[in-house]
Amino acid sequence: MTKGAAPDASYENRSFGAPGAERTVVLLRSGVSTLSDPRPDATARRDARIVAVGLTIDDIDDPAAYRGATPAEATASAIARFVTEESHGRPVGLVGVGEAGELAIMVAAHLGENVDRLALVAVPRPESELGASEVAELLDRIAAKTLLMNGQADPTAASGAAEWFKKHLASARVEMVPRTDDPDARLILADVWERVLSHVAPATVR
Repeated sequence: MTKGAAPDASYENRSFGAPGAERTVVLLRSGVSTLSDPRPDATARRDARIVAVGLTIDDIDDPAAYRGATPAEATASAIARFVTEESHGRPVGLVGVGEAGELAIMVAAHLGENVDRLALVAVPRPESELGASEVAELLDRIAAKTLLMNGQADPTAASGAAEWFKKHLASARVEMVPRTDDPDARLILADVWERVLSHVAPATVR
């Protein structure tokens, strides 16, 4: 596992998995576990290097009325530059979780064909009409094969959110997952990490 400053001095990153793997997967989420390996046993079974970027709620703040000069847009631009440097000219997989999902969408739109697989886990649909319009425009620019994973009874990111994102993506698959311990809670990344990895770091990437 390696740790350093990226994509600039205000963001930490941590790498885990296979250090010399050709496949790179970038993980974007906020909270106390942002730099941790969601499930080391599942990660160890994949020939991929996972790069988790440390984010705070302030980094992903994106008030719709001020789009273009928001913290999220600045963060997305910086991370896109970082991913370009880290990928060495090869396409990458990208994972966005919860409130960091829209940031992942921004990064994917910045990188274009350099992101060939995208996974959005428990991502709520935009709250406002203006926000929805802007996110839909970004989604229209994403050609990556996308996996949408949502909790069946998630209070903010259930089937309605998944179907909204699917409608605006060129290539997307929805998978609804039950939470057996607390049906009304947000889907936990660790519970679906193996499935997410199988999508963003497949044995053979096409």
